[in-house]
Amino acid sequence: MHRFSSLLAACIALGVAACASSPPTLVALPSPALRSDRAALDAATTVRLRHVRLPEYLDGFPVMVGRDRQALVIADRAEWAERPSQGVTRVLRDALAQRLGSTNVLIAGDGRRADAELAVEFMALDPEPDGLHLDARWSFVCRASGSSHAGRTSTSVATAAPTPQAVAAATSEALSRLADAIVDELRCAGRG
Repeated sequence: MHRFSSLLAACIALGVAACASSPPTLVALPSPALRSDRAALDAATTVRLRHVRLPEYLDGFPVMVGRDRQALVIADRAEWAERPSQGVTRVLRDALAQRLGSTNVLIAGDGRRADAELAVEFMALDPEPDGLHLDARWSFVCRASGSSHAGRTSTSVATAAPTPQAVAAATSEALSRLADAIVDELRCAGRG
């Protein structure tokens, strides 16, 4: 009987402790801001964005808000609302759709064939003391001509504070800049 009461007391203590701790804040990457300075291109090339690749250390649910030399600084009590690679893919796809027109950026399962297949690999998407640093390699292959083109884009976006929300906003802005760079290079001759 003593053992049962000790076990019951321990369970109650754990239950009270669990209730006392609050759940983490979930942070989602915001959709890119609409750009009034760039109108969607008419009759643009259709593009299918493949799932982007992020470094493994970034593709977990804790939100990284900075670095202390080589150590990652993780936000206390905050997690990404979706796997970062999925969020980055979604926001980059939205940014491309703003620039190319929503019907020209295809998603998986769309029955249409894209004129170009776009692949993006991030070398860095890191909050640093001077802002969020994006470094990405990208390439696209044009179906009709078989031609391909590749590039690398690096940019930094100032962050308002080392908070998860500021990192999310800066990430969205950096992805918009990446979309600008890709669209400026996207040319597929011989569309069919």
